[in-house]
Amino acid sequence: MKINNIIFHEVRKNKPQTEAIIFDRKTENVVDEHAKELSHQLSELFKKTGLYTGQFSEGDNETDPKPHFLTVLERFYDTKHQVFTNFVEFSVAATKYFKKNLDDSHSGKGGYLLFNHYTHNDSHFLSVVLLRKISGLSISEKLTLAEIERLDLDRLHMAARINLKNWSQGQSEKYISFRIGRLARELTDYFSNFIGCEEATKSKIDTLNLVEVTKVYCEKHSFDEVKTQNVKEFVYERCVDWLSEDQPILIDTLSELLDGVFKPEESDLFLEIAQEEPFFLNNSLPIEKTALRSLTRYSGKTKKMSISFDSDLINKTVFFNEKTGQLTIKDVPEGLKEQLSSGADNK
Repeated sequence: MKINNIIFHEVRKNKPQTEAIIFDRKTENVVDEHAKELSHQLSELFKKTGLYTGQFSEGDNETDPKPHFLTVLERFYDTKHQVFTNFVEFSVAATKYFKKNLDDSHSGKGGYLLFNHYTHNDSHFLSVVLLRKISGLSISEKLTLAEIERLDLDRLHMAARINLKNWSQGQSEKYISFRIGRLARELTDYFSNFIGCEEATKSKIDTLNLVEVTKVYCEKHSFDEVKTQNVKEFVYERCVDWLSEDQPILIDTLSELLDGVFKPEESDLFLEIAQEEPFFLNNSLPIEKTALRSLTRYSGKTKKMSISFDSDLINKTVFFNEKTGQLTIKDVPEGLKEQLSSGADNK
C-alpha cells in the first residue's frame, strides 16, 4: 500500500447546540512511518469491521443536483491521471461540508477528519475517517500513573472508503464502503449524508452472494464435506431464526458466531470475504428465503438406497417431476458412473 496524500483537519464541537469550529492544516501531513502505520491500522480495521456498501446517491431526475461531496471530488480528482490536483483544497472543502452536516445534526461530537489517498493493487482509494481521542493510563518516568489521551484506533466510529478506480470507470455499483457506529445510528447518519452514499441492497442477489461467501469460507479453511455442510446449515438456521424474530442479519455477528462454533485457525475470515471483491456485501442484509434455501440439502433413504444433494442443484442437474414422482439426475458423479458401468458389464 502506497500513501499518495494524507491530511488531518479538526472539527471541534463541544455541545449539540453550538456551531462546530474547523482547525485546518495548510499543508499535507508528511508521509512518514507514523502515517504508514496509521494507514495500515485503519486498513486492517476496514477488513475487521462490519461495513455497508453503496454508491453516490442519484436523483430521480437528470436535473437533480449531485451530492456535494461528489461535486467536490470531481472538481479536484483527475480521473485520467488518478491524482488530486490540490489535495489540501479538496480536503478543506470537504471538511467545510462535513461541518455543515455536523451542525445540522443533534450530535455533540466532532473529531479529527482524516483524508487518505492511497494505492493498493493498482487501484486508487480515498479513505475519509473520523477519529476521536480516548483517555488512558500510562506510567511516568517517576513510576507514577498518569492520564493520557490517544487516538482511538481500536474501532472505526465513522469512516468511508471510496474505490476511485471503480467509481471513475463505472466498474461497480458498490464502490463505497462505509461504517457508521451501530450505537445511536440516527445521530450519526449525517456522516453518510456528508459522503452522499446510497446503500445498494438487492435481497436476492445479496442472499445468493451470502451463500457463495459461505462456500468460499469453507474452502479457504479446507473444511471437509461434513463440516462444510454443518457450516451451511448453521448459517441457514441463524438467518431463519433472525428473520422469524424480526432481527437484522448482520455479517459481523454471523462471522463471530461461526468462529465461536467452528473455531477455525484464522478468525474474521467470513467477514473479510463478504466485504471484499467480488461480493461487497452490506453488513446488514435483506434476506430472500427462497435464495437462502440453497444452503440446505435434500436427502432421503430407504433400506436399500440413500440420496443426498445440495438444494441449489434443483432444476440444474437434478430435476423432479411432481406428477410422475420421478427424479432425474444429470451430471452423474464419475465414481458412480464407473460402478454402474462395471455392474452392467458383469450381467
